[in-house]
Amino acid sequence: MNKGDKKKQQKALSKGSERKRSSGRQGLSTRAGLPRHIREARSYPIAGCWTAQGWEEHGLAVVVVARRQPNGNLVSGTYLVDRYCLGLKNTYCDADMPEDEFRQEYLPAVVGDSELTSISPALAHEIIYGGIAYAARFGFRPHPDFARSRHVLDPEEAHPHIGAVEFGYDQGKPLYVAGPYDNAEAVLRQLSRTAGEGNYDYVLMFPDPPSVEWEE
Repeated sequence: MNKGDKKKQQKALSKGSERKRSSGRQGLSTRAGLPRHIREARSYPIAGCWTAQGWEEHGLAVVVVARRQPNGNLVSGTYLVDRYCLGLKNTYCDADMPEDEFRQEYLPAVVGDSELTSISPALAHEIIYGGIAYAARFGFRPHPDFARSRHVLDPEEAHPHIGAVEFGYDQGKPLYVAGPYDNAEAVLRQLSRTAGEGNYDYVLMFPDPPSVEWEE
């Protein structure tokens, strides 16, 4: 794993954190009408799916899925997927966003310096659900906010498996790259129990990682 992956991970996390903290939009639990749009998102047509160009060359992929509400605005889910080990590391969703704002401000902020590319709904769902399933093999659960953002996705069985996504780094072997908000010791203990010594690799970028999860 090269340093570029680490920088992409930090950037994706910081973008999401910044949006949660400083956005003028209210949180899901307080903004009027927003819970209904999230709950009903699967009944809205998909307006598009996006990720950063070259996603397949890196362990982390940021996937955005948007649906068009009856009033023309968009409801969206954003998913940070660690294909090499942890699965769905982070996720958040929003609704009632004007399309111009979504395309001109939101999408560029999510991918940062990377080039944005449109992908099929089938590929978007395979990256997200596949990452969750791969991580579950080693006892890792998706980010708690998936309980909300999953409503933006179709059910797992809705799209055919196209086999376009590889999980794990070396012939399916987990590679854990420690992020700044990971409890690295806990992750390594989990891998030791579930994968077994010698059956996973790791890179500790941070000598003393904080023992807290990323959250609002």
